[in-house]
Amino acid sequence: MQEELAISEKKLSKLAKRISKTFSIYEEEALEVIYEEWDLVERLFHEHKKVKEVHTHLIEEVNYIYRIA
Repeated sequence: MQEELAISEKKLSKLAKRISKTFSIYEEEALEVIYEEWDLVERLFHEHKKVKEVHTHLIEEVNYIYRIA
């Protein structure tokens, strides 16, 4: 049985703030990115737990997926 992971609103808010600074976008747009890549975000939180680590890996993945940088 797989353990269900609940990601708190506080962690999502912190992640959105970090993403908004990284990509120079509004926090609302950063939340859209988070929800568009929700499966990836869930997996990263399950693997890394901390917002800073999730942010680092998420940015790498998003850059690779969308070929941004």
